[in-house]
Amino acid sequence: MNSTVLTTIAVTGFTIAFLHAAIPTHWLPFVLTGRAQKWSRGKTLVVTAVCGSGHVLFTAVLGFLVAWLGFALNDRVGAWFPRIAGGALLAFGLFYVYRQFSGHGHGHSHMFGGHDHPEHAESDDHKHGAHGGPLVDTGHGNIELSVFETGVPPRFRLFFTDAKARETTPPSPASTGLKTLRPDATRQVFTFKSGPGYLESNEDIPEPHEFRVFLELGHGNHVHKHELEFVEGHHHGEHGHDCAEAEVKPPAPAKSDWAAMVSLFVLLTFSPCEGFIPVYVSGVRYGWGGFALLTGILSVGTVLGMVVFTWLTLIGLEKMKLKWVERYESGVLGGLLCALGVFVIFFEK
Repeated sequence: MNSTVLTTIAVTGFTIAFLHAAIPTHWLPFVLTGRAQKWSRGKTLVVTAVCGSGHVLFTAVLGFLVAWLGFALNDRVGAWFPRIAGGALLAFGLFYVYRQFSGHGHGHSHMFGGHDHPEHAESDDHKHGAHGGPLVDTGHGNIELSVFETGVPPRFRLFFTDAKARETTPPSPASTGLKTLRPDATRQVFTFKSGPGYLESNEDIPEPHEFRVFLELGHGNHVHKHELEFVEGHHHGEHGHDCAEAEVKPPAPAKSDWAAMVSLFVLLTFSPCEGFIPVYVSGVRYGWGGFALLTGILSVGTVLGMVVFTWLTLIGLEKMKLKWVERYESGVLGGLLCALGVFVIFFEK
């Protein structure tokens, strides 16, 4: 067996696992839940590591099935297996590259606080529109995200303006998507309908209004993605969230620590690192020892990445420039898999 090829597979696998862990959905829920549950920094990191292990375990189970089938195929085709495995890696890689360029594997992501803590209130005054909601700069104009609840249950309203701050006709509701992520890791998906000059969500917004918003807007053959945060403590006025004197409300009951941890564990465990499965294919020729090595690399890359990015956020680096990871993940992953496929075809013996 070629040790150079195995080393290349190992390095590529670690890179894929670490970059996958850098996506905010793999560490942001732990930061938000830790704050809501008032966990210490150390406890939050331990929970992150444990949940990351569940993420790794489920991926490894899928990898085990792939390896088992690969061993059977390797016994049948012998010397042809490197070409088959390399071809499979190229096919996976080209698929991810296609996703990147077709706009299905990336988005333009913007992270900022729509409603932040009191110390940021002054700067936030310049980020709100005529209807009291935070403004989202799309590069083609602004979207104002307002929470409307005058005489009705609270719902999202989206107002659109062009580069000259003039209100424009809203796009089709089918091209707009919105999700919320709460501190207890609860998610909710919102769909929209057209209103007079705005889009309004079909679903009501449950209290408390403390969550991170993920807004997606189709544009051409790609998708713009924007993120902002709502923090409870602002008055809900006629035009959405005013920056008036905070309304005093009793704090919402927090989940028990066990319930919060189980929610996070399930959230991560059943969302495997799909990009690492082709790496298991490339290691079939190295037997169960190669499988064990790759699983160890997956564990270290994933858990280390999740813990590192959670820790960096906890110590105050909330504006980490990780937009490129979300934007180009499919392209980078596809390039790595294509390169690995070529390497396996030409150098594996």
